[in-house]
Amino acid sequence: MNSVREVLRLDRVGKRYPMGDTIVDALVDASFTLNEGEAVAILGPSGSGKSTLMHLLGFLDSPTSGEVIFEGRPVAALTERQRARIRAEKIGFVFQAFNLLPRLSVRANVALPLAYNSAPPADAEARVDRALELVGMTHRAHHKPGELSGGQRQRVAIARALVNEPRILLADEPTGNLDTKTAAAILDLFQELNRLGRTIIVVTHSPEIAARFKRQIHVLDGRVTEGSA
Repeated sequence: MNSVREVLRLDRVGKRYPMGDTIVDALVDASFTLNEGEAVAILGPSGSGKSTLMHLLGFLDSPTSGEVIFEGRPVAALTERQRARIRAEKIGFVFQAFNLLPRLSVRANVALPLAYNSAPPADAEARVDRALELVGMTHRAHHKPGELSGGQRQRVAIARALVNEPRILLADEPTGNLDTKTAAAILDLFQELNRLGRTIIVVTHSPEIAARFKRQIHVLDGRVTEGSA
């Protein structure tokens, strides 16, 4: 029987920001655990605190209180260089705006994260091939982003996030710039990647998108609650 493996845990995490003469609690006492192989939606309206939560999950910011624990180690105990290495090698980021470099080919865009590894992997070319195949973009490998549809560009962005074979795929409003049909295809892709064993976190303001995930983490006024489809 396989045991559940914890990847990331928040223990009573809070985040405060000064705003003029007042202090704003962007996140209050958030506690939950993400296990390997889960697919989770983080749901909340604009201003709810979900972006703050995403930044903490991706080590792009540090909490004011509480602990973020990754692979059993408190993130606060890591140096900034160690955090940057984790972001580069163990967390794959997917953004609403794709963030592809227009002058590079699809293949070169996907290969970019490998250049930031502490040691370039010997199988770099094979990793790019695998990532492109997973998202169904092998046939577009030598095209430029400007020659692709929005859905194809997002697939390339997902391949780029996968190329380092990260522990977590963290997607921020990944369907926000896509039409309904294309968005559904991208969500199907995330679910297929999860069936292949990937740990997926999708941040969204859409209840319809969140409903496609078995586990939901709701954020409202900086407070986190659990829900399910």
